[in-house]
Amino acid sequence: MNAHRPLAACAAALTLLTGVVGVSPASAQDLSRIDQGGAVYVEGSGYCTVGYNDPANRRSFVAAHCGQDGARVSIVDHDTQTGSGHVGTFYRSKAFDSRLGNDWAAIQWDGGVNIGPNGFSGDPWVRPNEVSPGEQVCYYGQTSNRPRGNVTCGTYSGHVGNTYFVDAPLTQPGDSGGPMWVPGRGFIGVVSSMWATNANFLPGSSNYVVGVLPEDGPAVPELQLLGLYVQNALLPRSGSSAGPVGDFLRQAFAQFFSFIATLPISLPGIVSYNRAGE
Repeated sequence: MNAHRPLAACAAALTLLTGVVGVSPASAQDLSRIDQGGAVYVEGSGYCTVGYNDPANRRSFVAAHCGQDGARVSIVDHDTQTGSGHVGTFYRSKAFDSRLGNDWAAIQWDGGVNIGPNGFSGDPWVRPNEVSPGEQVCYYGQTSNRPRGNVTCGTYSGHVGNTYFVDAPLTQPGDSGGPMWVPGRGFIGVVSSMWATNANFLPGSSNYVVGVLPEDGPAVPELQLLGLYVQNALLPRSGSSAGPVGDFLRQAFAQFFSFIATLPISLPGIVSYNRAGE
């Protein structure tokens, strides 16, 4: 999602949603249909990408930070700059902590919306604890991928609860909520944020795409995510850090930072995160 658009962009959004931009019918998207990876506009917030469709319950999953609870949602076509009227309602996870924990939401679609298949990930779910560091994970975002018709892939770098890191090219505004999946296995979550650390405090220079499984889990202390970052900086999935010894050390790191997370410690200036490219 892009939360800070200039006034001109806001005016363009209003024009789009009122449907006054003219396009030829042959080139226009069916705005009564939503597919996985499709674009939505959440009233009062901005644009996001749909991460997963659940036709049986007439809903789609996106990121919680894409909007406020109860906001109305429109389907949009960025290629033709057109939009439907309000055709869905946005419901945040009640466990969303306004940061990196449980950053998922559901869009409940009105009766006239046709809910398409999950063409990128397939329907099966893969939970973060079922994915091994080093496995390939891909994502699709309306801004990063739609113009080129591609997907972006990287490597899985571990998880804390239902929040996980992927070492991949970073997302851009409008990609929030987009699908993330393990090729050949299934859907693992929605694009949430980007995680970076201050190089003056910590080793390593990698930044990570953060994903969240759309299912409520425990709170996600930032110190535990910091521990996950340190694991990846000091123990890459290759060379002498691979294999049973590396796995043992990673587990030790995880246990240590799980304990540290119970202490009254803050992280001023050490880490930062942005909402999927904002």
